[in-house]
Amino acid sequence: MHEMTLVYDHSRLHITDDSFYIVPLQPSADIAIIDRITNEIRVERGEVVIPPTSNKCKEIFGIFGVIKLVNGPNLIVITQRELVGLIAGKEIWKILKFEIIPYRKSNSHLNDSQKSDLATYSAMLEESLDTMSFYYSSTFDLTHTIQRINLVDNDFFAEDLCSRADQRFVWNLYALTEFMEQSELHQFAIPVMHGMVKIVSCFVKGRTFDIILISRRSNRRAGTRYYVRGVDDSGDVANFVETEQIVSYGQYYCSIVQTRGSIPLIWSQFPNIKYKPVPNLSGDATKHQQYFKRHIDSQVVLYGKQYALNLVNQHGSENVLARAFQQVVDSCSGCKDNVSYEAFDFHHVCGTNKWHRLSVLMQKIELSQTEFGYFMMAADQILMKQTGVFRTNCMDCLDRTNVVQSLIARRSLTTQLVQLGIISSGETIEQQESLNYTMRNIWADNADYCSVQYAGTGALKTDYTRTGKRTVVGMLRDGLNSAIRYWKNNFQDGFRQDSIDLLLGNFVVSDQVRSPFMSNTTASRLSMFTLTYILFSLGIMFYFQSATGAMKQYSLIALWGFVTMSMARYVVQRGTDFVNSPLLFHAKSKQD
Repeated sequence: MHEMTLVYDHSRLHITDDSFYIVPLQPSADIAIIDRITNEIRVERGEVVIPPTSNKCKEIFGIFGVIKLVNGPNLIVITQRELVGLIAGKEIWKILKFEIIPYRKSNSHLNDSQKSDLATYSAMLEESLDTMSFYYSSTFDLTHTIQRINLVDNDFFAEDLCSRADQRFVWNLYALTEFMEQSELHQFAIPVMHGMVKIVSCFVKGRTFDIILISRRSNRRAGTRYYVRGVDDSGDVANFVETEQIVSYGQYYCSIVQTRGSIPLIWSQFPNIKYKPVPNLSGDATKHQQYFKRHIDSQVVLYGKQYALNLVNQHGSENVLARAFQQVVDSCSGCKDNVSYEAFDFHHVCGTNKWHRLSVLMQKIELSQTEFGYFMMAADQILMKQTGVFRTNCMDCLDRTNVVQSLIARRSLTTQLVQLGIISSGETIEQQESLNYTMRNIWADNADYCSVQYAGTGALKTDYTRTGKRTVVGMLRDGLNSAIRYWKNNFQDGFRQDSIDLLLGNFVVSDQVRSPFMSNTTASRLSMFTLTYILFSLGIMFYFQSATGAMKQYSLIALWGFVTMSMARYVVQRGTDFVNSPLLFHAKSKQD
């Protein structure tokens, strides 16, 4: 593995009335100074005198960046972290806590409306930063697969860490804008990845090795489950995640990469109070073909051949997307040599407890998996390259997708361990109890992380991933998670979507723009509707207690039932008026 350029990830932040002083805890390090009045950021070399007056000092572990809110620029720093483990001897960190520090010491210059907006924006920023799924390394290219890193020329490593990072997976790319505009500040810019990193040491038949699972969530077309679907005009899809499973054994490294992402068509599925909104295709066939081609072409350049595994239902409302996906693949000019497609109706084939039938899919893709291979190197010598990836999707690219990806990864791991001489040909992972346990749980954890980031809850079907079978407890847990998803997707995800857009710079706070929160009537409409119904029901109960005779009581019950049914019908018909919708609209459209 290659040596890294220096990036500061452990410093003292001195806060004075006029400036922030970022002093790395390394000898002869440069010092970054942020002027809180002019907003200028500069680097000083040598000894710097920090004014002692009102000087507050705190330990920080990196700079996330600067984001402007109503009160002006706000510095975001990393204040807590934990070590996940080592990759090639390089430390990988998980961020536990951020702190948002405004440049301005007071908000006295804001009026009441601006203070209210600031409170909302601040809550959004904290919401997006509190996902507990941010990772970074100051000494390892965490945003790149090890195959990409080892196929570049030496000029690549002359660049600083943030400039050479895969920009798709840098979630503080917008926040670091000012730092990246000045080359001398690049040593303070740490690329932060969103997703999951797990590093587990395994002991099998007297051999010790590490299994590393990295899921990198794309910052392009990022968002929540129902508000961001399909593909945009740049070819970027919703919920795109690159997952890499690595085996580190002595001087050997083996890696297999898979991707997941929304069906690459122009479609939407906005929440409307109903449990499962009907997906809607928009745009003509030509536009679908253009956007699909842009997506596939970019994936071929990045990963090689594509094998699309479409796990959605081949009946009901999902079938509209299934047929359209098949049609766009069949009619794609120039895709024949690089794109394969397999439709597998997961729910129909596997049902509730027939998940052994997943072997049907695994048999179908076995030859292609052998053809794609995996990456393998010993010391600095590349022995094998992965030439293609499985691109898996279901509707959300979460539950069904993760189950299939875990099976692909498991089969690849078996082949790798045989080639490394750790197990013999014919042996299986299932025969190694501790390794089997590790693989099941690391992939179940991956399912939960990806699901929380997109849908707001842990994943469904993880009992199968963790135990190899469906369980009653697992199905009950799925029912609970489904109920929580329903609530969050309908009544919280608008706020979550805005939080993501604010963090990524898809919406930029401007003094010239009218407050986006002034027209938010959804919460008050829902509250008034609920209060009215509760008061009406209480009134019926009051009159029912004093009513004499069965006829009056039956009449009150009938009236209550009629009003309840009428109000329920009204809510269903006008469901979009009651859901929590995004308020921060911007040029980079999320709603095609």
